Amino acid sequence: MGKTLLIWYIFIINFLGLILMGIDKRKAIKNRFRIPERTLFTIAILGGSIGTFVGIYLFRHKTKHLRFTIGVPVILVLQILAVLFISLYRKEQIESPSTAVGNELALIQELDEETIRSFVSYENMMNTPSKSSEIGPETTEAVNLFFKNFQYHLHSEDITDDTATVTAEIINIDTKSLATDLCRALTARNFSISPEHQAPETLNDYYALLKDTLENNKYELTASTAYFHLKRENDIWVIQADKTLQDQLVSGFISWMNDPTLLSPKEVLAIYLDEFVNLSSEGWIEYLKMDDIFSTHSEEYASAVDQAYAEKIAEYFSYTIESCSVDGDLAAAKLNITSIDMPSILSAYKTKLLKYAHTTDSITSDDAGLSDATARYLLETLQEDAVPGIISVSVTLSNDGHTWQPEITDELTNALLGNITKALDTFHTS
Repeated sequence: MGKTLLIWYIFIINFLGLILMGIDKRKAIKNRFRIPERTLFTIAILGGSIGTFVGIYLFRHKTKHLRFTIGVPVILVLQILAVLFISLYRKEQIESPSTAVGNELALIQELDEETIRSFVSYENMMNTPSKSSEIGPETTEAVNLFFKNFQYHLHSEDITDDTATVTAEIINIDTKSLATDLCRALTARNFSISPEHQAPETLNDYYALLKDTLENNKYELTASTAYFHLKRENDIWVIQADKTLQDQLVSGFISWMNDPTLLSPKEVLAIYLDEFVNLSSEGWIEYLKMDDIFSTHSEEYASAVDQAYAEKIAEYFSYTIESCSVDGDLAAAKLNITSIDMPSILSAYKTKLLKYAHTTDSITSDDAGLSDATARYLLETLQEDAVPGIISVSVTLSNDGHTWQPEITDELTNALLGNITKALDTFHTS
């Protein structure tokens, strides 16, 4: 619409300049009142210089006036130069998608959060099923740390009609290493037994964990390539942001966070078992919900028995992963778990009970007395006769599309508790 009006204006103003030169020539022949020269020059200056110039030689008018024979051509030349300058400037502006890309990347380099959010979705960046997408100061700090060493170099520009592609080299931290560390931390939180290290729930919780990971680790700088696709809209190059560009701007971090095999099943299993290695006796009591776990029914000794049992598990627990094989979305691991040797404990306890059964105290005691006595013998056995034992177990892990998940079976739980199944079988054997 604007171009059409401009064309009509140029046509009309030049036609007017030509007509006025013809009219003024006719009035000069008839010696009538003339058109002021100021008016003719004004028409020329306002864009009618071509019509005025043509009128000079078409009507052979003002040919002896230097101000017209020289002035009008000078105005015409200046106007042509102005048009060329404007055209070249506009062309440069229109044909500089690299400038548009560079301007946006410069803002990221200056840690402009609004610009970062215009390119990168916080939800996509972390790939988290958060309950709340609200962000807080931890989110901003994490993003600033992430882009702290951000650099870029524009390499090439390819323009085709109203589309363009700009290739840029992005330099940032090693996002694979960062994603690996972050996934380890997230997995540990998801498996955490301690209430102090619960799994994150909100988006800001996830970014708080990212912030901690960035602050506690150092990462090498790596280079990657980003392809910016632009479209010319109203003579302005507009970057067409999409998920691919988001990922490229963060050096593939989104892809790594979405990779369900970034952590191997062996790594995931080790993270899960490490939670038990680091568990205190109080942690074991809370995890196993111990409340007279052996059903001693002794008000005096029940809690002490639970405490002794938990202390021995915490003292002895360790593991080794002997092998781990992967078949598609399933993995099979074989491991040896060291815990308290409950078969030997209950065997020694049984000997003490049988000896106690031959005493008159066992015959004359009431129920409460019997409970206290048997609980006391169990406590003594745990404190004096406990030794570590090793049990081999197999664990299956499945990949749910996000990460590997170990299957918590009775066999695994039995091993954590010190082979309690075999212990009970031994205890009940006559």
